[in-house]
Amino acid sequence: MSNRFSDCLILLENHNILSILAEFSPEFVGSIPIRVDLPGSDIDIICESKPSLPEVLRSFSKYPDFHISEKVLGGISSLICRFKLDTEKLEIVAQRVPSKRQVAYLHMIIEERILLQKGENFRVSVLELKKKGKTTEEAFAELLNLEGNPYSALLKYGRTGV
Repeated sequence: MSNRFSDCLILLENHNILSILAEFSPEFVGSIPIRVDLPGSDIDIICESKPSLPEVLRSFSKYPDFHISEKVLGGISSLICRFKLDTEKLEIVAQRVPSKRQVAYLHMIIEERILLQKGENFRVSVLELKKKGKTTEEAFAELLNLEGNPYSALLKYGRTGV
């Protein structure tokens, strides 16, 4: 039986994406690895930014819809590269923070733990809220009755409640 995560890993492997990014400690994060993705969800890769990264990212310019931009995410300057890989949208976000200390990685680990604790009905509820337009973090925060900013509330919950 095939699943989207496995299919995406094969796609990334077929295009050598993770190999090309290897020196930047890439991590496949987001909703796909923890099975709370919708059909249009991007493949999200995070990595640690280094001076040579922009040149490596430009090597992906052969792919459709290629675009690189800079943005501040969570108070951290980030380099964002987007392009289409076959039928999937791919987003690479790089920050000058080790990959496994980036918020996207921490959110995914916390959400995965919650899903393991709360079970399949909780996962389905997350998907239902996402279908109504909520982000993954907003859906988790709502279902857990977390107050305030859902992104920081989820991190706090992960430190104390999971």
